[in-house]
Amino acid sequence: MKATLAKALLAKATLAAASLCLCLSPASAFAQKSTSQAVTAAAASERPLIVSGKVSADGKSLLTDIDSEWTVTNADTLKGHEGRLVTVKCYVDTERNRLQVLTVRRVASEMSSAVRQSDSAFRR
Repeated sequence: MKATLAKALLAKATLAAASLCLCLSPASAFAQKSTSQAVTAAAASERPLIVSGKVSADGKSLLTDIDSEWTVTNADTLKGHEGRLVTVKCYVDTERNRLQVLTVRRVASEMSSAVRQSDSAFRR
């Protein structure tokens, strides 16, 4: 009788422990997944990106090649580049559609003209 009672209690305890493990495992997996996604999203927004576009006339925004306009939080970095094509290294805030510019480089114009006197066009 005692052996049967002990087996019954052991079976109930084992069943309770197994059900507790099954209930907690999805919750812990969800917590790990949401934490890793938050870390990945934070890491992605902390890395600077390289963006090309044209600086607006007032120098406060950048119009990219896919026709999206981004407000520049530190517009003083774009002084002297108004109306020109530039490549910027920047932090991107996609929620507010803003850029924080780190470095600016002017894009060399696509067309350049060079004339050599020895070209066939100048021979007589």
